[in-house]
Amino acid sequence: MKRIGLRFLALFSVFFVGNLILNVIFKPDVDVGTAFLVSFGASTGVALVEYYLLRKKRKGDD
Repeated sequence: MKRIGLRFLALFSVFFVGNLILNVIFKPDVDVGTAFLVSFGASTGVALVEYYLLRKKRKGDD
């Protein structure tokens, strides 16, 4: 579970910074709330799918 948490934090950081950069480039104002929510949702989804797939793979190996 620790690995999934670290993966979540890494993905969240990348998505958050990327969303902020895109907001600055394409919009006149920086919307930090939207960047936070989008990056939180995307990184949570990716981390949960990865956790599910790893758990399923381990179960199949037994």
